[in-house]
Parts: sequence; structure tokens; C-alpha cells
Amino acid sequence: MKRVPPSVRLREEIEGLLGHTETSRAPGEPPMMGFVGRLARYMLQVAIEAEATAFLGRGHYRRGDRQRVGWRNGYEPKHVQTEAGALELAVPQLRGTDEAFRPTVVDRLRTRTADLETLVRGMYVRGLSTQDVSALYHDTFGASRLSKSTVSRVTQQLNQEFETWRRRDLSELPVVYLFLDGQYHAARRGSDEKEGVLSAYALLEDGRPILLHLDLGPRESYDAWLTFLQDLVARGLRDPLLVVMDGAPGLVKAVKRAWPRAYRQRCQVHKMRNILAKLPRLMQAKMKGLVRQIFLAPTYAAAVKRGRDLIAKFKDRYPAAMECLERDLEECVTYLRFPEAHHQRIRTTNRLERLNGESRRRTKVIPRFPTERSCLSLLYASLITASRHWRGIHMAVRDLKQLQQLRAAVAPAKEDAAA
Repeated sequence: MKRVPPSVRLREEIEGLLGHTETSRAPGEPPMMGFVGRLARYMLQVAIEAEATAFLGRGHYRRGDRQRVGWRNGYEPKHVQTEAGALELAVPQLRGTDEAFRPTVVDRLRTRTADLETLVRGMYVRGLSTQDVSALYHDTFGASRLSKSTVSRVTQQLNQEFETWRRRDLSELPVVYLFLDGQYHAARRGSDEKEGVLSAYALLEDGRPILLHLDLGPRESYDAWLTFLQDLVARGLRDPLLVVMDGAPGLVKAVKRAWPRAYRQRCQVHKMRNILAKLPRLMQAKMKGLVRQIFLAPTYAAAVKRGRDLIAKFKDRYPAAMECLERDLEECVTYLRFPEAHHQRIRTTNRLERLNGESRRRTKVIPRFPTERSCLSLLYASLITASRHWRGIHMAVRDLKQLQQLRAAVAPAKEDAAA
């Protein structure tokens, strides 16, 4: 019985993920990451085995012309750490040759894993057409080894996976803290205009972090944000207890419309920038320290009092800056109503902005996406990859009790006001 090369086994696993046979993923492994990780391994494994065949001058179980002696003698595992996780490659061990066999792909990846990371990210973006997948492999490794049928199954799977994720049911997710933010990308061919990509990230009742949704939202307008939030509601998302966001007028208005009973926390970093922008340069450092004393007060009541005192003291000298602070004073310190252990995580949108910043870093090498879908697919891929390293929050019993009390207290008050 002939031994099967590693590339054949990998191809069978890929076909299993495409629905042709049964296969398994590692526990907790996102489906798309499992698929792309195997695809990356397959492409590299095929390249390594092709190098061994060229080196010997003959394929598996074939006699050569004896111009180069030697034979295959099993495989040695090699691990490469990439954004798709640790990929295990099987390097053919050749015996009886005049010179040592060193596959160029492995040597290249040992010192330049960015090449493989480019490949993995690009599969999401350029992998949406048969021609581009083969072109991407050729651009990265100088050869194309994927058949048209394999690429077609790959592109279909990537489309289905992303579409399933963005339409999945959200009714079983008990969201406590919801973070909303937008970023801008050139998402359409033939246009230099960048469009907003809206994102939602949440912390659940058990402390787990989760990426909820991504979608296009031109100019982060009210209509764009309202459509985005209504999509979450239509898919069953329960009212969040606290929404953390920047001060974009369209976003604030949309949140009030979608979840009138939710508490709102203005990102303190954004608010600080807005205040300082309205001050003389020589006053900015001093005012920053004074505003920080408000934002980091021990209690909500103390923060509101400090804010009003500061406004009264400087409103004649710096009316624009004080008006900016006064306009959202209470919402800037809402987080102080919540469990102290959560304060650092919920007073800004920094976590989501860092995630979006990582997406921008990974996409800056792509000047323009060919389609809207390819833009969203890469952002999704980048964030799903990063999600494996997201840190949740600890939910102590006393914290849960405090959150329950906050939810019970706010709902009747908001309902009465609406009535």
C-alpha cells in the first residue's frame, strides 16, 4: 500500500471543510481561520513537495534517469508561526543525495513569516475570485499550484462563511457593554472616496469579549448608524446596559433611537481632544489635568460636581471649551455608576479603536479593494484573528448584582419619561 503524501491528506481536510467529507477543527477554532490555515498549509506543502520532486528528478514511486541519485525517507515536521496560527509543514527527508535538500519555501518563511501573513490575509481579500487566488499564490511564492476547481470551492466557502457570520442570530448573547466605532477605507473600485466601516464589539454577562458586526456606513451618518443598529436588533440582540461611543452626532442620535433605555458613556479620550482643541496652546496642559480630575473622580456625584465647578470657573474665559464639556458632562462619567473593577475598560472606546487600528495597519498595503465584500472580508478576518487574544473582564457576584440593579432602575425611569 502506497504512503500518502502530506499534501494529499491536507487536501482531504480542506474538502471536508468544504462539505465533501467529515473533518474536525481544533476546539474553539473559528471556522474560517481553520479553513484558511489548512489552505495555507496545503499551498505551502504542495510547493515543498514539488521542490523535492524537482530536486530528485522524479515523483513518488517513479524511477529516475539516474542523473541524480537519492531517495525519499519520510518527513520532518517544521512549525511556522503566522496570523493563521502555528502551521505545521512536513519537509521531505532525502537520503543518498550528493547535496543536502533545503526547500527554499521553508528557508524563506523561517526569516520572513510576513510573506505567509500576506498570503493568509490576501486569501480573504483577493480570494473572492478564482483568478486572483492563483495570482496571489504566484505573487507570493513564484508558482501557481491550485486547480481551478479547488479555487472555486475556496472562494465559495469564504463567501458563505462571512455571510453566515454577519447574519447569525444574536438573541443568545447577553450583552452588558457595547462599544461602537467606525473607520474609513477605500472600499470601491473606481473611486478615491473612503467610506465608513462601522463596527460593534461587546462584553457579555459572563465577561467574554465578542465581535458582533461589521458593515459599510457612508460618512458615519445617522441613517447609516441607525441601519447598522437596527440590523443588530432584527437579529435578536438584546438591549445593552451601557453603550460606549465617541461623540459623532449621527451615532449618538441613532443609539438614543435604537436603545432609549441604555446608559451611554462618551469616550473620554475623544471628549478630551474636543475640549483641548478649543483652548489656547499654553492652557491645554493645565486644563487637561483639571478635566482628568473630573473623569477620574471616585463617584459619579463627585465627578458631576467637579465638572460643574470647573465650568463655572472658566466659562467666561474659555466659553467654547466649557460649553463642550457641559454638553456631555453626565455621559462622560456614566461609567462611575458601574462596578469599579470594570472602570478602566468601559470609560473609552480604546479597545475597539486599537482593533480598528490593527485592521488599518493590515490593510494599508492594499490601496483600494476591488469590491465592498473584499473590504469587509479582510476586516472580518483581521478582527477574528485578533479575537483569539482578546481579554475579557471578571464578573464577580457583587458586580453582577450591581449590574442587575442598574438595569432594573433605568428601565422604568426611561419608560415613564417616554410615556
